[in-house]
Amino acid sequence: MHYMPSLVFVYAEQFREAGSTVMRGFQLAELARDGLPGHRVRIAPLGSAIRNSSLFLTKGALKVAEPQQLSDLRRAGNRLLFDPVDEVPPPTTARFADVLVASSLTAFDYFSRAYPATRVALVNHHVDPRLDRVTPRPDAFRVGYFGETVNAVLTDAIEERVDVVPVDTSREHADWLARVPQYTMHYAVRRERALDHFKPFLKGFTAAHSDAPVLIQRDQAEALRWLGEDYPYLVDAPVDEAVILDALARAEREYGGPRWARAREIMAGIRARTTPTRIVAELRAALA
Repeated sequence: MHYMPSLVFVYAEQFREAGSTVMRGFQLAELARDGLPGHRVRIAPLGSAIRNSSLFLTKGALKVAEPQQLSDLRRAGNRLLFDPVDEVPPPTTARFADVLVASSLTAFDYFSRAYPATRVALVNHHVDPRLDRVTPRPDAFRVGYFGETVNAVLTDAIEERVDVVPVDTSREHADWLARVPQYTMHYAVRRERALDHFKPFLKGFTAAHSDAPVLIQRDQAEALRWLGEDYPYLVDAPVDEAVILDALARAEREYGGPRWARAREIMAGIRARTTPTRIVAELRAALA
């Protein structure tokens, strides 16, 4: 009798509503169900009795999983894939991770150097599948920021030019998705925080799947890897209010012109590299 391989996305109940659990747990599991017909795919809380499966441990599960739990899972015939997303892998990684998953290019490079004895696989972050691709209206230049306000460089003057759409990543909600089609450029100038490590370029991916250029500073390594040095709307250092306002004004002047078209062309390339099909293919390779 032939048994299909089992893939289980494991989450922690206390982080069930967190954005990382929703997207890299429940949503990625749904993409896997559609894209990996040869696998039995399900999602289960940490502490479940699971045997002889590939376990994709989400960021929240890795935060709370005790070494004994991980040891028990390994002894039950499971293979463990660790997905820390934007955080440093937990201390248990070298001992228990069969595969260390990187959700960004910069994380992949770092993990490969820091964990030479552990297999590292790239599974780029997907865009929320509830976001329908839209084409911006050709006669409306509007800039929106989608995210937690603490993560962005924002001032009163900047907010006169950029609509702020708060997104609370600690809980599950989708209200902000309905506002994405209203904007023809996405603002992503980041405020550096000590807890930032390996942020996937998710704001850029979201913009790309909305057919909108993104405005972001040049010194963001992950963004630059995706956009390239010739991307038109990179903000040069030092990043301050005056520089950002000037960049916004320039983007508005160039709206619909050749540089705007070049930016949209680059974003289209990013969109093609982050389709659900591509993400599932990366997941399949991680499981191989």
